[in-house]
Amino acid sequence: MGRLKDAGLGAAIAAAVLMANAGLAQAMAAPRPVTQGEATWVNGGIGKTEAEAIRRMAPNWPLQVTFSERHQGRDEFVAGVKLRVTGKDGRTVVDVHDGGPLLLLKLPDGHYTIRAEYDGHVETQRVDVAAGRHDAVAFLWS
Repeated sequence: MGRLKDAGLGAAIAAAVLMANAGLAQAMAAPRPVTQGEATWVNGGIGKTEAEAIRRMAPNWPLQVTFSERHQGRDEFVAGVKLRVTGKDGRTVVDVHDGGPLLLLKLPDGHYTIRAEYDGHVETQRVDVAAGRHDAVAFLWS
């Protein structure tokens, strides 16, 4: 009987350690936020675990930007995007040289232009950021 009790305790400890490690792995999978002036962002999403971590974070961020490319009839994530976000006054508020495939942004309320360059092709989109709102912007190259 004592052996069964010890085995049960050992299994419970092993399970607790595995769950703690799984939680730690999920926390480590999410890239850390970067702040530049009034802007903060999280960039990444390479690999399933990191992409899922960023997607879980997304509802808490005002703006989610996704970068993908049309390849053989499918949309595939891309990284290595040069990204510049400028305010209404033309001032650069975010400058990322290796963006994607997912980028979360916190910016002060206002009107912005997002310029994204991938493989020599430039796309731009305009966005309005407002408190309490979550918007998603997608860049798709073909």
